[in-house]
Amino acid sequence: MSIQHVFARGLATLGLLWALAACATGPKLVSHAFSYEGWNDGWAQQAELLAFSYGDQYAPTRANSRDDKGIGNSWGVNGPMPVGEFLSVKWRLKATGEVFEQRVDLRQRLPRDMTDHELTFVIDGPQLYVYVVTPERKPAYGAPPILRTWRSKFAQAYEIFPNAPSR
Repeated sequence: MSIQHVFARGLATLGLLWALAACATGPKLVSHAFSYEGWNDGWAQQAELLAFSYGDQYAPTRANSRDDKGIGNSWGVNGPMPVGEFLSVKWRLKATGEVFEQRVDLRQRLPRDMTDHELTFVIDGPQLYVYVVTPERKPAYGAPPILRTWRSKFAQAYEIFPNAPSR
């Protein structure tokens, strides 16, 4: 076996190991939360959630109604997970039966570091509102500003959709 053959074989092995390592690492995991709370946020009386997806890399952050009867009014997951590049929400207004669907590109809206932050949304008729809740607690429960999400009563939060952050 020539030195060139050994060298070529070594390079091929190294390339294979690098490719396997890249596949094994998967997406970057960041400890944060994704949730929604229709009763506390006040939209469960008027809207029925049909589907949601916070990104597409982590199964617990998406659900779809199989029977078109809704998927529930509250849900959440917290811990190490990929930061989603988008949020997609589909809902039906109970009074009219109208169905709405909104997909929000989160790539330029989320903070650079989502560690210990939470992403949540609120439905208000045909409009979707998306919020980031920070780990920073307010000095007193109910201190301003109070946003559409109940979490803003105890934690600093800001709207990222439809309006840009005003921080």
